[in-house]
Amino acid sequence: MPSPSRKTLTAIATVSALAAGGAALAGAATNTTPSAPSSSSSSTERPQRPPQKALTGDTADKVKAAALKKVPGATVLRTAKGGPSGAAYHAQVRKSDGTKVTVLVNSAFEATSVHARPAGGRGGPGGRGHGPGGPRGGQTALTGDTAAKVKAAALAKVPGATVLRTEKGGHGSTYHAHVRKSDGSEVVVLINSDFEATAVEEMPKHP
Repeated sequence: MPSPSRKTLTAIATVSALAAGGAALAGAATNTTPSAPSSSSSSTERPQRPPQKALTGDTADKVKAAALKKVPGATVLRTAKGGPSGAAYHAQVRKSDGTKVTVLVNSAFEATSVHARPAGGRGGPGGRGHGPGGPRGGQTALTGDTAAKVKAAALAKVPGATVLRTEKGGHGSTYHAHVRKSDGSEVVVLINSDFEATAVEEMPKHP
């Protein structure tokens, strides 16, 4: 049998080398996987509100004095920089009836406004979502002479009613009384520090 020529052997070797190289490139392309995106680039951190800076020294004394002038007889719980509506300072105080308010003070150490805070949080009288007849959590029941005066004021405002309970605070008032009228409906009577009934509010009817 005649031996293959040199040109034929060279051509076969060249084709074999090209085929091997193509297979290697295909394997490399198959094994290459795209890199996963960095989790740090996709996540967005919410900036945290900087903590309020408590006042000290002469500044704290001036803010405290301004708050007490605005709300006589109150107890200042703390004073701090800043506040709602761009106030320079604010003071959180507890009034004589136990309710808490925030007094805004300007840069001239003058109290500009008082922001009421609902007694007992969301469950207090007039708390968010409950109205004046909301859950009793956080409310302080009245006793003794104070309870008797609040009861008398409520009955004077709503004659013939039955007083269910009397408590501190309520929609910015000093006291309030839950009463049932002669027709069976229930209302809340708001009473000020002079034991005068100032308003009657209907309680929401629950299903």
